[in-house]
Amino acid sequence: MISLPKRFAGFSSAQAVLNDASLSADQKRTALLTWQAALKQAANLSAGDRNDANRIIREIDVALESLDRQRRGQSGRQ
Repeated sequence: MISLPKRFAGFSSAQAVLNDASLSADQKRTALLTWQAALKQAANLSAGDRNDANRIIREIDVALESLDRQRRGQSGRQ
């Protein structure tokens, strides 16, 4: 059985990735997309783990949307 990656590279949540000031927007996007891919590839999950994976994937989607809004806002100010 594959364990569910509830944490990624030391981050406990998608919001923690967004809050890390040492990462660029591209690095945050890459980290979130990699974490999301790992969650989607996890196989043979129990019902509880599957629910957790879906919840984290939704949180990652929200974080990615936030990055997109920030990027659009920055491009509009140039």
